[in-house]
Amino acid sequence: MKNQVSLCMIVKDEEEYLPRCLSSIKDIVDEIIIVDTGSSDKTVEIAKNFGAKIYYFKWNNDFSEARNESLKYATKDWILILDADDELNSESKETFKVLLNTELDEKAIYHFETLSYYGNSIDNDNIAINLNPRLFKNNRGIHYEGEVHNQLISVKGDYNAVCNEIKIYHYGYIDKRIISKDKRNRNIFILNEQIKKNPNDGFVYFNLGNEYGALDDMNKALECYYKAYEKFVPNTGYSSLLILRIIIANLKLKNYNKALEFVDIGSLYYPKCTDFYFYKSLIWHELDRPTLQIKALEKCIELGEPPSELKFIFGTWSYRAYYELGNVYMKYKDYNTAYNNYVEALKLKPDYIEPLYNIADVLKAQNVSLEEMKRIMEESFPEDKKDYYNIIADLFYHVGYYSTALEYIKKYEDSVNVTENTIILKSRCLIRNGDFEEYTNINDIDKKSSYYIVFSMYKVLSFILLNKYENALSIVNSINEDNLSDYNKKYLRVYSELIKLFTKEPTKMLSEDENDKEYMNIILEVIEILLINDKFDELAVAVNLLNVVDTKYALLYLGKLYYKHGYIDLAKKEILRSIKEVDIYDAEGLDILKY
Repeated sequence: MKNQVSLCMIVKDEEEYLPRCLSSIKDIVDEIIIVDTGSSDKTVEIAKNFGAKIYYFKWNNDFSEARNESLKYATKDWILILDADDELNSESKETFKVLLNTELDEKAIYHFETLSYYGNSIDNDNIAINLNPRLFKNNRGIHYEGEVHNQLISVKGDYNAVCNEIKIYHYGYIDKRIISKDKRNRNIFILNEQIKKNPNDGFVYFNLGNEYGALDDMNKALECYYKAYEKFVPNTGYSSLLILRIIIANLKLKNYNKALEFVDIGSLYYPKCTDFYFYKSLIWHELDRPTLQIKALEKCIELGEPPSELKFIFGTWSYRAYYELGNVYMKYKDYNTAYNNYVEALKLKPDYIEPLYNIADVLKAQNVSLEEMKRIMEESFPEDKKDYYNIIADLFYHVGYYSTALEYIKKYEDSVNVTENTIILKSRCLIRNGDFEEYTNINDIDKKSSYYIVFSMYKVLSFILLNKYENALSIVNSINEDNLSDYNKKYLRVYSELIKLFTKEPTKMLSEDENDKEYMNIILEVIEILLINDKFDELAVAVNLLNVVDTKYALLYLGKLYYKHGYIDLAKKEILRSIKEVDIYDAEGLDILKY
């Protein structure tokens, strides 16, 4: 007989995510308890449409009180906990149903794996893993404590049961969601209030460190982590993750020896955790120790998938390790070994796109024919390839095969609704393929687009190369600089000076900050486009853009750009000038001089 389940949730302004969450679980649970803490959108209406029982709780900066409020309304034998930005993995639904039809242990707190996406969107491979208590027996005194990052407090004799076949997707750490809900500042305030009440609570310091880490304030994060580490107990639930966070913070701060010290500590206490060896490989990468980096990555693969309680970064035991191995061998031009490792990464995670870009680099380096490259790229995708032509186009753009990229863009345009991203990719290909006339006839994209200025400046460059300077100037004059971001202002100013160079008008200095790399990158892109198109007369004019910024790195960067496109003698000349005139060089520049 099926165990009956009450889904208990607390929500506020969750209209974007709540439908996905409830759709994923509605056919499994027997009642839905929603405690709303002050929504002003359609959250309550959506919950009612799913048959939820709605209750209200005045928010008081205490997550545990709100969660405990939801528990008291549950009428079924078992309680399931989800957040509004959770979703039950579709493959886990049947497993969950089977679990509910077994004789559940009333003293067990059932933990499921939570896969949390972080970064710009869910269309990436930035996934963190952690175990969360999700299912437990009702009416046993089980409750939550802690104002934020609340902990489930069980009764004596309870134990944790891990169901790693059941996975929950979590979308609460996507960048736009964190910004929109101002999660970090809210949590920091609440955690600091907790510390005032209990200044020796290591778990609170750990969570506070996580908040500062998410804000990229690694010094403050590390300070909190070390405070949490003062009374380190290996078998505490968060201890292994605390060690990992200390390693990551030290790595970001370039404290490599300290990071390695904690890798050894972590590996001693938790020898099956692949994340420690994976981060060890990243440290050796920073220290340019490839042999030790390979050894650490091979250890990840040797260990294999760790226990659920020691999984933190998804795939460090499999596809991520193979991908990083490929990068090591690629750096040292062992193309066959690099290729094989990238292929292994794809076998383990077929939707992992990143290795395909490296495979394209390998194929180009090995002078594989264009037709063979097309075959290999196409066979990397499902049989119905029309939805993937834009990705294949981007792969060929990546290796500089712009006309081939345009072929795939055309196929994509003929079969799928074209997005702004497609238009942007097409514009990058057209300008680099020398299709300047066609580029000037592309319809403008929305002025609100973050890419609008770059798109427009490519039109300016196209008109310049078509000797239509008035058209180029008209575009520049039509743009109100006041409404632009700082970076887009710089983009506009560079192209304004470029027009002056071609119309033989006086230019002005744009920056006297010798460390300003943004202006330099914009100028180098102009130069690169001219190099790609063999526009050497125009290049002789445009290279004078380097005189409108006072940066000591100009000659070195210019030399590297020449080298990238096969102009070895020019590359050496500029790098030697950089050394003699401004005493600026790096390892890559010195390697070019040895070529």
